[in-house]
Amino acid sequence: MTGGIEAAGDAVTGAMLARAVEPGHGEAHEAGHGPCLNCGAALTGNYCAECGQAAHIHRSFAAIGHDLAHGVLHFEGKIWTTLPELALRPGKLTRRYIQGERAKFVSPFALFLFTAFLMYAIFSLTSHHGPDDAVKGVKMNSEAQAELRKEQEKADARIKKVEEDLAVPGISAGRREALTEKLVDAREERKGLTLASDLTDSLLGEGVNGGVAKTVGKAVSAAAENPEFAYYKLKANAYKFSWALILISLPFLWLFFPFSRRYKMYDHAIYVTYSIAFMSLLFCVSMILGAVHVTSGLVTLGLLLFAAWHMYRQFKDAYILSRTGTLLRLPLLYGFACVSLSLFFTFLVMMG
Repeated sequence: MTGGIEAAGDAVTGAMLARAVEPGHGEAHEAGHGPCLNCGAALTGNYCAECGQAAHIHRSFAAIGHDLAHGVLHFEGKIWTTLPELALRPGKLTRRYIQGERAKFVSPFALFLFTAFLMYAIFSLTSHHGPDDAVKGVKMNSEAQAELRKEQEKADARIKKVEEDLAVPGISAGRREALTEKLVDAREERKGLTLASDLTDSLLGEGVNGGVAKTVGKAVSAAAENPEFAYYKLKANAYKFSWALILISLPFLWLFFPFSRRYKMYDHAIYVTYSIAFMSLLFCVSMILGAVHVTSGLVTLGLLLFAAWHMYRQFKDAYILSRTGTLLRLPLLYGFACVSLSLFFTFLVMMG
């Protein structure tokens, strides 16, 4: 129950943050008189001409629900204008927003912020993994360390026994040679156990951090050892670092139009942000369908095909490409998307 309340709180918080970065429109519809309560300028209509604040300020308890409704879904029409365009005409929406047609649409960054929190909230509601898995992961690593220590003690005992046998006077040359080889093997085994112990300590944060490749290797090893714990860490970190996916994707998109004067990095950012926001919403739908047990191979295939069509449609219309030009670039676009996601998930595991 507590997890559900926290998840709902995350969704509302995300909506309020998205509303905070979204310009205000239509907060009230009553003509104002006198000075603006925010900046003191004279009011001549429903909004202050200087700062944009609504002339009429709600101060009733019912207004809290009104403001919350505006914060979550912007009921006066922007969300209902944006979502159909995003789902069915994503490229035209992207192009219209870039060219300046913005007041009627939810901005891509506000929509992205809301979908990130919404996805995390649905994750929390529909999954059965949580902090208990983190405790389990630490326990498993502690047990692994205990087993390694036992093996090290056994290896030390074998080395000591061989050294004692070698110290016995009067042994034959053949016996001494065999014991010497046995001692070398025992010491090599002990070195291997020491290395394994050091790696396990590093996974638990007790070792010294190495380079990027070493860090990635340790993260992958930890995820392979305890996938449930890795899943929990991914879920916990995904929404906090979701912005990184935009930054990771931008260089790949730039490669389609390098040094272009027609398409700026801002254009690519709008494209990527709207695309990720839609894919997040589609993933939310998939999680909800899975939670109510209506998923099947056919439903999953349908969602994947729709996602592929959406990428094609947005890419074609946003960059005003011909059908042939889009189809030629499409395999590369899908490949770049997979690479970006792989890098993003690797980043999340490393952060975890």
